[in-house]
Amino acid sequence: MTNKKIVILGFLIATGIILQLMESLLPFFIVVPGFKIGLANIIVIVALELYGPKEMMIEGLTRVLLASLLQGTIFSISFWLSLSGAIISMLFMIFGKRIKVFSLFGISILGAIGHHIGQVCTITFLYQQYYMQVYLPLLLALSIPSGLLIASIAQVVIERMKSRKEGWHG
Repeated sequence: MTNKKIVILGFLIATGIILQLMESLLPFFIVVPGFKIGLANIIVIVALELYGPKEMMIEGLTRVLLASLLQGTIFSISFWLSLSGAIISMLFMIFGKRIKVFSLFGISILGAIGHHIGQVCTITFLYQQYYMQVYLPLLLALSIPSGLLIASIAQVVIERMKSRKEGWHG
């Protein structure tokens, strides 16, 4: 990995942490427990599109770990929910990218779907509370508008990064 790529990944990780911390401060008035738009996934998608699955996983996992450290929630329930959601989300996005059927918007929606599945499975496992699965259809439905929003923002970021004189590919 080149120095340029390491610096850019560091920048992406820092930006993802900021977005995750900002979103945790926003009040969200939806009846579904645990629903968030997923602002940090903008950066995950940027990393996948500009660099690939390995760099996306590095960005996503490092972001979850460091943001949890900064929030003081490391190894808490919210950490495990965030980590499981991130891992499943990234696996869904890698799958979507590899089969070359989905656009950036489809990949983003797959990521949102994966995130919700990962969180519901984790909460069910940790608490043995199967009633949380009742929320899954609503969470999956909310994955569509949130995935579209995140993809539209990520697309703008990707286009701007690609348009730079020397580019951001390292």
